[in-house]
Amino acid sequence: MSTSTGREKLAALQAQQARAARQKKLLALTSGAVVVVLAIVAVFYFVGRSNADSDNKKAVSAASDAAYLKTVQHIPASTYDAVGAGSATTGPTAVNGGKPLTKNGKPEVLYIGAEFCPFCGMERWALTAALSRFGTFSGLTTAVSTQNDNPPNIPTMSYLKSKYTSKYLTFTSFETQDRDGNALQTPSKEAQALIAKYDQQGSIPFVDYGNYSTASGATFQGAQFMSNKSGNSVAAKLKDPKSTEAQGILGAANVIASQLCQLTKGEPASVCTSIGVARAGALRR
Repeated sequence: MSTSTGREKLAALQAQQARAARQKKLLALTSGAVVVVLAIVAVFYFVGRSNADSDNKKAVSAASDAAYLKTVQHIPASTYDAVGAGSATTGPTAVNGGKPLTKNGKPEVLYIGAEFCPFCGMERWALTAALSRFGTFSGLTTAVSTQNDNPPNIPTMSYLKSKYTSKYLTFTSFETQDRDGNALQTPSKEAQALIAKYDQQGSIPFVDYGNYSTASGATFQGAQFMSNKSGNSVAAKLKDPKSTEAQGILGAANVIASQLCQLTKGEPASVCTSIGVARAGALRR
C-alpha cells in the first residue's frame, strides 16, 4: 500500500467519524428538544385539565343553591317591557297545515331536551320564564350542563320532576338524558312522531308550540356569559334590563311569550298586550 493511499483512507475514516459524531450530537439535541416540547405540552394539558375540573366542581356546587329557580319565575313585567326582544336572535318557525296539538282541551307545548345539553340549559331559562307568566311550575330542580361541551357548565333547571299548572296551556316535557349521558325519559310515541316530522336532524332542545310553530336550538346565543357561573349570579343580573343576561334570557322569554299568546288567543291580556311581548313578536316567523 502506498503512503498516499494510506493517508487518503485515514482521512476518509476521520471524516466518517466526524460525521457520526455530529449526527450523534444533533440527535441528542433533537431528542432533548422533543422531550422539552412534550413536557411543556404535558404541563399545559394538566393545568388546563385541573382548571376544567375546578370549574366543574364549582359549577356543580353552585347548582345546589336553588334560590335562582324562584327568581326566574317572578320577573317584574316592567323588566320584560324594558328588554323587549333584547338580544334574542331567532323565533319559532310556523307550521303549515299541522293538526293542533292539545291536551285536556288546552293548547299543548312540548319540550324535548337533555340535562347534559348546554343549549337546552340556555333555553330552559327563557322557556321557564315565559311559561311562568301563563301558569305555575312545581318540582323544578337545579341542574348544570356537561363540562364536556361548548359552552361548558351552564347553570340551569331541569323539568325531570316538574309539574306545570295553567288555565291557558299544558306543558309536556322529556329530559332524555342526565348530565353524564345516562338515559332518563323516553319521549312518547306521539312526541317521537312530531320529532320525526318537524325535527328530522334530531336537534335539541326541540319545542313544539301546539303544532302552530316549532323551534330547535336556543332562542338566544352567546351563552359564554353563563358558563361556569352560579345560577344565582345569573339570576341576579336579570333584575337589570340592560345586562347581557337579561337581554338574552328575557328577550328570548318575550319572543316565546309572543308565541304562547298565539296559542291562548291573547290571554292573559296583561301579558299578551304588554310592550315587551309586542316588540318581541317580530321575531316570530
